[in-house]
Amino acid sequence: MTEKRRFKYYIALVLGVLVLINVLANRFFVRLDFTEDQRYTLSETTKTILKDITEPITVTAYFSEGLQPQFDQLRNDFKDLLAEYASRTNQQLVFEFVNPNEEVQDEQRAVQAGIQTVMIEAREKDQATTKKAYMGAVVQIGEDSETIPFIQPGAQMEYALTTAIKKMTVPDKAAIGFIVGHGEPSLNELLQVKQGLDVLYVPEEISLSDSVNLSKYKTLAWINPQDSIPEAHFSLVDDYLKQGGHLLVSFNRVKAQLNQGMGFAHYTGMAKWLQQKGLTVHDDFIIDANCGSINVQQRQGIFTVNRPVNFPYLPILSNFADHPITQGLGTMVLQFGSPLSFSGDSLTNYTPLVFTSDKSGRQAAPVYFNIEKQWTESDFTAAQLPVAALLEKANHQIVVIADGDLAINGAGEQVRQVQPDNANFIVNAIDYMSDDTGLIQLRSKQMKMRPLDQLEEGDKNLLKILNFTLPILIILGIGIYRYQKRKLIRLKLKGENYV
Repeated sequence: MTEKRRFKYYIALVLGVLVLINVLANRFFVRLDFTEDQRYTLSETTKTILKDITEPITVTAYFSEGLQPQFDQLRNDFKDLLAEYASRTNQQLVFEFVNPNEEVQDEQRAVQAGIQTVMIEAREKDQATTKKAYMGAVVQIGEDSETIPFIQPGAQMEYALTTAIKKMTVPDKAAIGFIVGHGEPSLNELLQVKQGLDVLYVPEEISLSDSVNLSKYKTLAWINPQDSIPEAHFSLVDDYLKQGGHLLVSFNRVKAQLNQGMGFAHYTGMAKWLQQKGLTVHDDFIIDANCGSINVQQRQGIFTVNRPVNFPYLPILSNFADHPITQGLGTMVLQFGSPLSFSGDSLTNYTPLVFTSDKSGRQAAPVYFNIEKQWTESDFTAAQLPVAALLEKANHQIVVIADGDLAINGAGEQVRQVQPDNANFIVNAIDYMSDDTGLIQLRSKQMKMRPLDQLEEGDKNLLKILNFTLPILIILGIGIYRYQKRKLIRLKLKGENYV
């Protein structure tokens, strides 16, 4: 065989391999994921949901083009994700990408579908401009459709897409009862919690009375009661628990009045009722060195500026038990929480779920808040105080967290976004007690806030010294090494005889 013919065979072989790779790539979607939290790898929950798909799924993705590189990358990432979903459903899922900025009709369709308009700053010809952009999708199965108004990067894309599909494939959703009538927030004030529950359940507000049928609810949620609760209402809930019901309690044992600069014990009867079950919620304020901040107004000349000040009464929590309820949670933020302790009998299984940091403490109510206080390590003498726990007894379960404001978004002009894992904890707890843990893994598989570890004051000073001196020492070391090396070369040259 001549060299020319052999070369042709090699070319044909390479082309054949490339064609085979392309055919296999179209049939089987594969990608490698080296991220720590595997944000680009489909969870087992998603794979199970897609495996059970029997109807065609149509996804119309509305993405503007020609934006900044990170938004173009987001579009490519979402396209790759859809391709993987299509592969997992044996091509039952089909998708198309539409640029709403090209045609007026496409833009009208996107807006009518509920796709969120985003204003993005860009630079063109050295001038700052603002562009109107769309980054959302509409998922349709049969006559049902769900809109993803805005697609966020990372694992949140998978969560948004899978939950949209799951919403349309659950035939009969169980009811979850939210107790009201004692100053509790309405469901409209629990937007993030409601959004998480809407996938599998039908959340409903209920008032406790002799005529209410509590047995229809898989789980009850009792969030942030403000008024005194009649004994008769506790009796109704006790009867519900005895019949195998489950309960989530999120309430304030202490209450802060920042306008007065004081915090007091708060009485609703809930703490007394829980104590009968062996769980004590202490009327103490938790403080934590790992905490959030509040803005304090400060005058600088004729101007008034807001200065952030660390406020230990807003603990940032990242210590969680190894339990399905807390699976994947990254960070929760408490507002004037209280510690828990258990003194019940052996028939009740007590599992603490969420803890403060290793530098925390407690202050008995009443408390006077001093914004200007200089906190020191001597103020934080406790470690890992439990603030949430699970009680399991016979055929019922109770999850308690000692912060009623944990996941309240508010209403009207007071609406605010709460820490995502605050709402995730509430929804995970309801999922767990309702025997539907499938979405816990996926819900918690999101990009998490990872707070830096708190350093001792001595360690901070040591690092400052090293940052200043280490580069100088390295430069001096290199200089000395090069000087010695050149000196040895000169000595070697002097010792040799050159003609």
